[in-house]
Amino acid sequence: MRKLLVAATVAVAVMVLGSAGGARAAERESPRWPTLREQMQRDRVERGTELEKLISENQDFTLLDPREAEDRLGVPLWLRVHWRKAHPELRYDFRDPTHGYPLVLKEVAEWMKTHPNFDQSRVEPELETKTYAAGANVRLSGAQSNPRSESDIRVNYWNTSKVIGASNNIGGSGQQAQWFSSDGGASWSQSSLPLASGDSFHSDPTVDWTSDGTAWSTTIGINSAGTVLKMRAYRSTDGGATWTLDNTFSGTQSSADKQMMWTDHSASSSFKDSIYAIWHNGNPVFFNRRRAGSWLASPVQISGSETTGTGIGADVKTNSAGEVFAMWPDTGSSKLYLTKSTDGGGTWGARTTVATTFDSFDIGVPSFNNRRMLIYVAVGTYKAGTKNNVYTVWNDLSGASGCTAPANEPGSSTTSSCKSRIWFARSTDGGATWGAKVKINDQSGLNDQFNPWLAVDETNGKIAVMYYDTVNDAGRKKVDVYYQSSSNDGSTWSTPLKVTTATTDETAAGADSGNQ
Repeated sequence: MRKLLVAATVAVAVMVLGSAGGARAAERESPRWPTLREQMQRDRVERGTELEKLISENQDFTLLDPREAEDRLGVPLWLRVHWRKAHPELRYDFRDPTHGYPLVLKEVAEWMKTHPNFDQSRVEPELETKTYAAGANVRLSGAQSNPRSESDIRVNYWNTSKVIGASNNIGGSGQQAQWFSSDGGASWSQSSLPLASGDSFHSDPTVDWTSDGTAWSTTIGINSAGTVLKMRAYRSTDGGATWTLDNTFSGTQSSADKQMMWTDHSASSSFKDSIYAIWHNGNPVFFNRRRAGSWLASPVQISGSETTGTGIGADVKTNSAGEVFAMWPDTGSSKLYLTKSTDGGGTWGARTTVATTFDSFDIGVPSFNNRRMLIYVAVGTYKAGTKNNVYTVWNDLSGASGCTAPANEPGSSTTSSCKSRIWFARSTDGGATWGAKVKINDQSGLNDQFNPWLAVDETNGKIAVMYYDTVNDAGRKKVDVYYQSSSNDGSTWSTPLKVTTATTDETAAGADSGNQ
């Protein structure tokens, strides 16, 4: 009898556990997708607009991975459905932190929300030219009613009184805003890029100069449906006042995302004034170049089987000999890769591993938990005499105990012992091998550092790095911009210099919608 009772008890327990497990499995398989009304209310969509119609037409969430219902990617679900319909050829893998979507879809969503009828009706106010004292913080954009984001700036290497800059203007006209100065940054004027045929707005600005005084800028040209992403190059022969479309250097690609550009400035280079661009289309990394007045007819894929995820966040630079260095993070292997060309981008060498990252793709910290800090690379080079150095910086978890994996990231927790830091790595043999990665400023407090960029003075090799840091806010949400430099090839770094005169709360109401 006892055996029968035990057997019955076990059978009941198995049924109960099996029922609970089945319920949990069914819950996983049948996620709770937001209702159409909830989506409309969350995005404050006006009735009768084209945006309302688009959202209503893209509710087939069976096209998505069930786990996307509760992920932290930041791209609206209806826009993911819309994108997948337009691009069934791409690979959508939930194991990849990007899930296979271009990051610029965040800007697409912002443009659609601020232009609910998908038009370009907004007109920008004129920028009043002002003169500022040296050392003061300068508001290049003047008083604007819409936020600017993802800025780039470049001093003319051959004439340092000339400076060009650019930024997104998603909520305004949508046309990329361009800033230009002819007096070393004391005063500024504003223009914008014209829209190429088929484009409704721009995103992801970059700028540079060639030795003839021409200013250059690249951007992503995006159609009103947000389904076509093309790389556009523009040029200005009057210092940035007016701009002309030069080329669509992504060729026939329509999923091109997150580009960077660079001009070969070296008088000793056989490829001086060549313009190089790098980006990703889907998962792979692509490259194109402009030389002698023309771009390659088709972009070249420079990543290979080593890049198992998405090669998003690449950079490209040259040294004094004209050698081209292309580097990118891989969201699949959590590694940084480099490939080098010694013939101006005609052929490329083997892809080498620069470093391994603790996290992958992006990291949530209290001051940047909505937009999330992205693990991108910034590259610099210096070749002179016996030196043949290549440098890179990126942001990542600190690597301390309990802060070595994506699951450790602090997110919104201001008390988390995990924090982010700026990492640096160096090669002294032209990129063939790399030394151990190091942190350039590892404070003891619970502050976060992110959004770094690196530049190398091409005349003397001095390295400069700038980044955001919450070190002045015990609440871990207000940021300042800091600058550090190295005059000994990155062996030691200067004391951090605070550039900003006031902190910025990236989470405050009225900040950019993406906490940019």
